[in-house]
Amino acid sequence: MRIEKVVIIIPTYNEAQVIEETLCELFQAISSIEDFEVHVLVFDSASKDNTQAVVERLQEKYDRLLLKTEPTKTGLGAAYLQAMRFALTELSADIVIEFDADLSHQPKYIAPMLEKIKNQDVVVGSRYVPGGCIPKEWGVHRKILSVCGNYIARFLLTPKYKDFTSGFRATRRALLERVLPKQFLSNQYAYKLELLWLLHKSRANICELPIEFIDRQKGVSKLPANSIIDSLRVLFTLRFHELKAYFKMCLVGLSGFAIQGLIYNILRQCMPPLMAAPFAVVAAIINNFILNNRFTFKQIPKAHRYEKIKSFGLFIGYSALMVLFQSYWLHLGIKYLGEGYLKENMIIFMGMVVGSFLNYMTYSRLIWREKKAPISG
Repeated sequence: MRIEKVVIIIPTYNEAQVIEETLCELFQAISSIEDFEVHVLVFDSASKDNTQAVVERLQEKYDRLLLKTEPTKTGLGAAYLQAMRFALTELSADIVIEFDADLSHQPKYIAPMLEKIKNQDVVVGSRYVPGGCIPKEWGVHRKILSVCGNYIARFLLTPKYKDFTSGFRATRRALLERVLPKQFLSNQYAYKLELLWLLHKSRANICELPIEFIDRQKGVSKLPANSIIDSLRVLFTLRFHELKAYFKMCLVGLSGFAIQGLIYNILRQCMPPLMAAPFAVVAAIINNFILNNRFTFKQIPKAHRYEKIKSFGLFIGYSALMVLFQSYWLHLGIKYLGEGYLKENMIIFMGMVVGSFLNYMTYSRLIWREKKAPISG
């Protein structure tokens, strides 16, 4: 069985006071790991102290220690993005781990994290699951950013995870190759929110490992003063991107409503309501399917022939259910409100509103859902 290659990424900027201790403790912790080939990549963002010199000296001691630099400081998110791409393309990493330079992430968790990822896509070092904790001595600003930020993230995005802002995370190659954007919405700490959300949207198997997060003992914190505002900006942008697809589908739905109403009223001249309704619904659904495929969900990768046939089969089955639903809805409406063009069109309109929610859930999660990435790549 092939031994998987792990690359632990440590971004640095003026970390000369702590980087040697961090690397020594880290290599001591991973020295006993036998079922993975573990490498450490220090990505330095043009430190003005002798951080790079310290790492270069330690490279003589540790043959699995690598140093990559950038000419100017671009921010934590940008540094991680560059380092991840380097780890994937140049180092052929199977697993990438994000790790802080200041020992706030304890090396003792690397081994259990790798044990967990044998059966997972992503393992998050979590401070907010049972067994995890944050430093008691943290200031109000840090606690607000971390604790409240996670509550807001869970409210706006998904309550599935407890620690959206963790910077201690192991991710498999296939997932990173699938979700890494050209550029994160934030070049700072809020990249963590976006990356976890992208991994979640890719249908990754994500688990949280409880960790005790400790505050740095040496050096100066690099947390920007505008982190709260930046995090909120990223969260609302991610939420808007999710709603954008629904708004597009609603626009498509309006065209479908117009077609359904037009055909229903034309056919109503020569047949009873319950016969005219199915033809109108089928016409509207076909219109919506074509436009959603080319407009709302066009960013979904092109499917293979088998997937296209499968999706079309699901579409036919769902269409049949929607015909029955709309017909029954009209039947109930006429039963309680009576016949008449105005009443019947009002009933159909309300059915379309309810149907739009059902359509979006079915389209996005079943017919046009993104295919889950494999665990290993």
